[in-house]
Amino acid sequence: MDSEKHVAGGYEPREALAEIEDASEAMVGATEAPRKIMYAVLAFVATVCTLVNYVSWPAFFALFLLIIPLGFWYYLLMRKRPRARPVLRHSGRYMGYVLLFMLTLQVANFWEPGSWGEAGLKWLALFGVLCLCMTGMRTATIKNRLKDANERGV
Repeated sequence: MDSEKHVAGGYEPREALAEIEDASEAMVGATEAPRKIMYAVLAFVATVCTLVNYVSWPAFFALFLLIIPLGFWYYLLMRKRPRARPVLRHSGRYMGYVLLFMLTLQVANFWEPGSWGEAGLKWLALFGVLCLCMTGMRTATIKNRLKDANERGV
């Protein structure tokens, strides 16, 4: 009998473990919100932070009405997804990205655009850094859930 083959099914153990790991990553990833909703919410946050002191208050409050279709879209996307197991303790990497996210929003308040070109640059900078932070938080959460699931008994 070949030493690289598993007795029961003819699979290599490394391939079987890789399949199990891919399946568990897919299952944990299925509980998270889709990336498209994450990018839409980040675009909304970047727009609000960019235009807070640049446009008139009625226009600014009208912008907040966009949260209604975003919330409805999130509800429609998440209602059929499995519920995520709560993370007992976030990792240091996750908390680092959270702090960078909050620091970015605070520093953005110091940059008041003087023209629409500067507002566009501020939006691009905010959106880029916030996407970096949210992608890092999402990745850290998924890895933390996988680690927690592997350590928790059945």
